[in-house]
Amino acid sequence: MRIGDRPVSEVARAYTRTGATPETAPVDWGKPTAQVLGIPEGDLTPAVLSAMERLLGEVRQLHDEVEALRERLRRAETLADIDPLVPLRNRRSFVRELERMIAYAERHDHDISLLMLDVDGLKPINDRGGHAAGDAAIKEVAAALIEGTRSSDLLGRLGGDEFGVVLMDMDHTGAEQIGSRIRAAIRQRTVDLPEGPEPLSASCGICTFRPGLSLEEALETADRNMYRQKSERRRP
Repeated sequence: MRIGDRPVSEVARAYTRTGATPETAPVDWGKPTAQVLGIPEGDLTPAVLSAMERLLGEVRQLHDEVEALRERLRRAETLADIDPLVPLRNRRSFVRELERMIAYAERHDHDISLLMLDVDGLKPINDRGGHAAGDAAIKEVAAALIEGTRSSDLLGRLGGDEFGVVLMDMDHTGAEQIGSRIRAAIRQRTVDLPEGPEPLSASCGICTFRPGLSLEEALETADRNMYRQKSERRRP
């Protein structure tokens, strides 16, 4: 396709150099485009302007298609990173972001602590109230995590009844305080079962990073500490 004696690709490039937008009318960008191309104003015949108008329609359509594709990609990226049940990162996204935060903390000599939480008694809740009750319990715990942490903290559901929290600029003592606060907030929440409201609780394990500690070692340490707390609380 040509506009006058110029390939449409050349006209399109000249059009973008005028600073015009897809909403600009041909009369507003026809002359500037012609000037960029070195086309005399007298050559802007009705036929040339009509061809430019057709080009503008194609540019508008392409612009809309690109924007729609970008929006679909943004939604897809968000869905790929977020747990399907609660508004927290899934395990893959959580671990990826944790790696980035660890690298940042090491470069800038920041404290960083990892909390692992496990919902107590989720299986009995599922057995007594069905999966809907179990899902409700997970949602309540997620809400308590969101309310008990800072917007800058990293939160994730790591699978099943396990959650993770990453606290930047937080030493072990501070992480213990945050963990206690989160657990207290969870204990204030209940899930409805056939026999009545059931209080929720969770066990928490902490690992504060030290130089040389790998991500896998940190996850294992926090997980081990979490199950140690859970087993201690089960003792009569």
